[in-house]
Amino acid sequence: MTYLFLLLINYMSGMPLHAFHVSVCEIAFDEKQKQLEITHRIFLDDLEIALTDWSKEKVDVLNPHDPKKLDRMIGKYLVERTSYQLNGKPVSATYLGSEKEESVMYCYQVITNVKKVKSLKVTNKTLMETYEDQSNIVHVINGDRMKSLKLSKSETWGEVDFD
Repeated sequence: MTYLFLLLINYMSGMPLHAFHVSVCEIAFDEKQKQLEITHRIFLDDLEIALTDWSKEKVDVLNPHDPKKLDRMIGKYLVERTSYQLNGKPVSATYLGSEKEESVMYCYQVITNVKKVKSLKVTNKTLMETYEDQSNIVHVINGDRMKSLKLSKSETWGEVDFD
């Protein structure tokens, strides 16, 4: 009975009930534009709780009072929780914005002036301060090759090589 009640509340709230905590990050090298295009896919409910914990203020990602403020908050959160080293050197990702689609927030970053991707070290601590079982899957696409990382609280970074 309790389970049915939770499902009903979940259905009415528009947020999915999921038994796992995972985000997916795709990093694609656009050789023509000479940039790494980064897309984070994060469940809305997980993001809302993490942003509330992180900012110490109530956050509503479904119906934000100030959508621009929410977007700035997401950008600051991602900059703080992620970092990148390209070919052995630290690089900065610029936050471009975010958009909601069903139960997921798509968050976009870009790293410009990239000539070649020999190696990429990714640190992704997104949601790990909120969920002990958080996994962050990272797919790095370089031409026709893709390599993946599974990051967790005990292993918040990983590196892929394309040499």
